[in-house]
Order: sequence, then C-alpha cells, then structure tokens
Amino acid sequence: MNLDIEKLQQVMDEATSSGEECGCQLAIYQHGKPVLSLVSGYTSAERNEKVTEETMFPIFSCGKSVMATITHILVERGIMDYEARIADYWPEFGCKGKEDIRLWQVMSHRTGLHNLPELDSFDCQGDWEYMCRKMEQAVPAVPPGTKCNYQGTTYAWLLGEPVRRAAGKSMQQLIREEIFRKLEIDDSFAYGTTAEQDRKCARVDATRKPDSWCEKAFESLPIRHGFVPSFNGCANALSLAKYYSALVTETDGVRLLKKETLDKATKLCRHPDDPIPPGGTWAKFGLGYALLGEGDSLGIRFGQGGALGSEGFADRGTGFALAFTKNKDLPEHPRHMIRNRISAVLGLPERIW
Repeated sequence: MNLDIEKLQQVMDEATSSGEECGCQLAIYQHGKPVLSLVSGYTSAERNEKVTEETMFPIFSCGKSVMATITHILVERGIMDYEARIADYWPEFGCKGKEDIRLWQVMSHRTGLHNLPELDSFDCQGDWEYMCRKMEQAVPAVPPGTKCNYQGTTYAWLLGEPVRRAAGKSMQQLIREEIFRKLEIDDSFAYGTTAEQDRKCARVDATRKPDSWCEKAFESLPIRHGFVPSFNGCANALSLAKYYSALVTETDGVRLLKKETLDKATKLCRHPDDPIPPGGTWAKFGLGYALLGEGDSLGIRFGQGGALGSEGFADRGTGFALAFTKNKDLPEHPRHMIRNRISAVLGLPERIW
C-alpha cells in the first residue's frame, strides 16, 4: 500500500474545493497503530466550518459491522449460538413464517425480512419497542435461509433485539462497554448522539440530491438521538479505523475477536441456489461483514460501506484498517469517484458498496 500523504491530501482537497464533495476524512491504521489521518473541506453545505480530525460524520450502514462484532463476542462467551432460532431468544418473533429463522441467517442477510414494515411515521424508526412489535408481525418476502436480500434498515431490530434478550442488556449498552470504552472512542463514535456530539457532527449536504433519504434520516431527532444501529451511527474516521484495526490485530491492548471467530465470520455465506451473479455484487456477506475480493482472496478484506459513501474495512493479511467519511449525498451512489481516486493512490481495488 502506497501512503503518499501529499497526493492523498491533494485528491481530497481538489474534491472539496471544486464542490464535488463537501467534507471528508481519511484514516489508516497499520499493525495496531495510526499511520495516516487526513481531513478536508467543510462540515455542511453552508461551508462555514472546516472539518477537523474530531468532526463526526453520519456513517449510516458502516455501523452494521459493530452490531455483528457484539454478536460474535456473545457467541464466544456462550451467551448466543449461530444456529439458535431467533424465537429462542425472542419468543414473540416466532410466528408468520419466522419460526425457524436462525441467528446466522440474520447475520448473513438471509431472513427474507429486508422490507421495512408500514409505519405510522418515518420518525417511528427511533422507537425501539414500536419497531420490535412491527418486526414480530412481519412476514418474510422470500423463504428464510434462501436468497441474500440486504436488510438495510430492519437489521437493527432483527439482530439487536435477540442480543438484548440473550444478554439482558441493550445492544447500545454492550457496544459502549465492549467496544467503544475499551478502545477509548466513546466520545467520537455513537449510535444515538448526545447534544455535545451533535455539535461535533457534520451535516448531510443534499444540494445534489434534494430528495435525500440520508438528510431526512439524519435530521430526524428521534432517529439521530435514538438507537437504530443499522443506520444511525456517527463517527470520525480515526475512531472507525481504530475499531477495524482491533478486529484484525491488537490495538491499544485490545483485540475484539478471536482469530477463529474472524475466520468463520469472513467466509461467504450464500445459498447454493443463490450464487454471486455474473455481473458481481457488493452484497457478499459472511456473518455480519461484507466481504471484499474475488476467488481465493474473498474475505481477506472485510467491512461495510454506507449510504453517503463512507466506508470502513480491514485487511486480515496485512493488518491494515481504513476508514473514510464524507457528508455529500450524491446521485451516483454507490459509486464515489473520490474513493476511487484514493484507492488508485493507495494501490487498492475500487470498492462499490
């Protein structure tokens, strides 16, 4: 990997100064140590405040990875089991064709519950109990365990509620205790921001996408201040990269998962009748992580991209972890030219996710 800091900064500055992007951060860890942290641009479309290392960005689906890590930790401790039925932890869920859905099927996006139920309002997604009741009454759109269909929003409750039932603590509390506080990133990575964190948060720039779902979600206070871990995470790039680093190597004395757990979690989990399509797909999931690469290299790198174009991933072979955050919503998503240019400088394959 080529860490040409001057060239990387130039790529970011050209994008933000031209208006292609609003603000962004890039951070890289190698062998458990931070080796790069760059920032550029502004925290909002008004361009009044510059991005710093401390600026937090809405990272949307990038945060799903953290949910998976908590679940793996509970499996390592014998509190949960990949083969257990969700209904074993959450009895009210076991109806309407969902009786035999397994934990591993949730983690690999194979429950058939990828459609958001009809809600009384958009903001209701910030009401945990309300959404759990909705998921209890949901009916799978396809037979569970078969096709991979990305659970873009529903993943929050499909995984978060059985974790809460099994552990006797909310997933939000577990994330803080088991990951954020151990890595000392509790002030810069959050699901449900505080007033202080709101002041540090970049806002969604929707000037090129007036119908922006991202802006609507971020500006909803019930959602931003609630707990919707499938999409309401906010973080700076350094904290996101540190988290990924701690998955693949000891980082500040913390290694989040055992090697054998990560080996299992980064194997492709698709039904034999649901192969990767000829044109490819970004949705190549193991147990909770999206896998990068092809053929024998699939799964060596793993992570998750987000709706605004932020991303985080780690490389099991070389021990590096990368995080990129940004706040401009673009109609070209999931293809982001700035990410492609950064990848070219670093000597990495492009990622469209």
